[in-house]
Amino acid sequence: MRSSIILGAFLGAMVLCGAARAAEDLDAPKADPKHHKVEFENEWVRIVRAVIPPHEKTEMHGHPNLVSVFLTDADLKVIAPDGKVSEAHAKKGSATWRGPTAHVAENIGDKPVEQLLVEPKGPAKAGWTPPPRDVTKVTTTDKVEFENEYVRIVQGTFGKGARAPMHDHASGVHIALDDSHVRSTTPDGKATEVRSKAGEARYRPAFSHSVENLDDGHSSLIVDIKAAPPGK
Repeated sequence: MRSSIILGAFLGAMVLCGAARAAEDLDAPKADPKHHKVEFENEWVRIVRAVIPPHEKTEMHGHPNLVSVFLTDADLKVIAPDGKVSEAHAKKGSATWRGPTAHVAENIGDKPVEQLLVEPKGPAKAGWTPPPRDVTKVTTTDKVEFENEYVRIVQGTFGKGARAPMHDHASGVHIALDDSHVRSTTPDGKATEVRSKAGEARYRPAFSHSVENLDDGHSSLIVDIKAAPPGK
């Protein structure tokens, strides 16, 4: 009886190990390096950039829980491991939360599809709360588009000559949807001009600043990292 229990436990561990290995082997930057590149990684988040040229198809690959941000319009054919075929269509700037998945993606459009994949990692931040002067409360230009226990997605639109008073940002990923040029002033009075190119993604630790827009207007997304999904 005891040997049967030990054997069962061993076989169960082997199955779990095999599943973990299979997931690792399907990891997009490893399984499909032609189209998926790790752009940044630390203890809190991994950022993967995906680019699929027109009418090109990826290898079979997988993704963990993540925020998907399209930097271009997208028309895709998606093929699941069981052969089921579906289509996915997205507009530039759309951001969605996705659970774990595996698929082949084919660009059925006539232009390249570019996408940023923001993957939360551990350790979990227990009891996450917005900072005291949360940007979504202090300004009228930043609004929460989505929130769950792992991330918060904030959409920002900054018009010509716009100013934002001193406010706080949680740690997370800033994604520029357009070229931008702003003057950022920290609580100690230090002012810095910051330029971003459309499609840039930067991890930013928690910080505070006021902002003055120096361009004609731009949009951005902020993905606040709240906790790591189970299994990461």
